[in-house]
Amino acid sequence: GIRKVKRAEDLLPALHEAFRYDRKALIEEAVTGREIECGVLGNDAPEASVCGEIVPTHEFYDYEAKYIDDEGARLTIPADLDTQTSDRIRALAVETFIALECAGMGRVDFFLRPDGTALVNEINTLPGFTKISMYPKLWAATGLPYPKLLDRLIGLAQERHQRESALERVI
Repeated sequence: GIRKVKRAEDLLPALHEAFRYDRKALIEEAVTGREIECGVLGNDAPEASVCGEIVPTHEFYDYEAKYIDDEGARLTIPADLDTQTSDRIRALAVETFIALECAGMGRVDFFLRPDGTALVNEINTLPGFTKISMYPKLWAATGLPYPKLLDRLIGLAQERHQRESALERVI
């Protein structure tokens, strides 16, 4: 039900399409920019992976491009970014993860505008682990292959469980 509207007269048909799938519709400003993603891993001292970029072959990264069309997007890992921009996005990914009190893992998605402004688009607290998923690919490119990534995630879950279990509960 997602549509990109460029002319006022196209808004009503787009809303009719959206309401085929839900009782609510969200209208938001389109952001022109590159789609950059960064994995975050950790509990109290999270760290960021290298940045990756999604380059859609469609007008934008819609449902079809993401889930249906095998050629809907190209993943570029690491993203073609200068060191300063990459470091800034990686730091912002960690800051976002901490601000939202996340633990274990997450993937922070950004829009990188042509002027260099990085906007946090969303955080995925349970990013995918399929053959086409960005999260494990980002960590593999960072030097943490899939089996070691799983070991780290299990260790982080055990660490968090131990810390949470030590808290006193009043019923």
